[in-house]
Amino acid sequence: MSDALPAGQRDYSGVRITRHALERFVERFLGRGSGAEGEGLSAPALDWAATEAELREALRRVRRLGRNPENGAVAVLGLVRGRVLVAVVQGDACLTVLTWAQFTPRLREFGRSRPPRKWGRMLRRLGGRTEFDDECEDTEGGAGRGRGEA
Repeated sequence: MSDALPAGQRDYSGVRITRHALERFVERFLGRGSGAEGEGLSAPALDWAATEAELREALRRVRRLGRNPENGAVAVLGLVRGRVLVAVVQGDACLTVLTWAQFTPRLREFGRSRPPRKWGRMLRRLGGRTEFDDECEDTEGGAGRGRGEA
């Protein structure tokens, strides 16, 4: 398999995406409401197939945050358009999509007492960048980050 994920990352792009999760994705990450009450996925101004494809792309490279022991749901962290996305997956379905701020109060429900360590490094890796890329930027870009500069 030529497109193997780095250690610690998983591919959840094959899960079934519920209508609720897709509507929350649009509302929270694309900046559009889901339309008038009852309109839901029939909103004419939005290409729902492309929206689902974008959510699947975000779920293609995620990191598992934890598991809720009460219902078996798993929270996974990903990136979409440079923003942090938390998807709640139970069984073979993505139930909902949250922003990081919305998920933070629920950390304990998923077995975490605090946010993950080394946040910046984790986000860079989810975005497909490696530490080698960062070193190249530091040396080519002039001023390095945190390398003894006052």
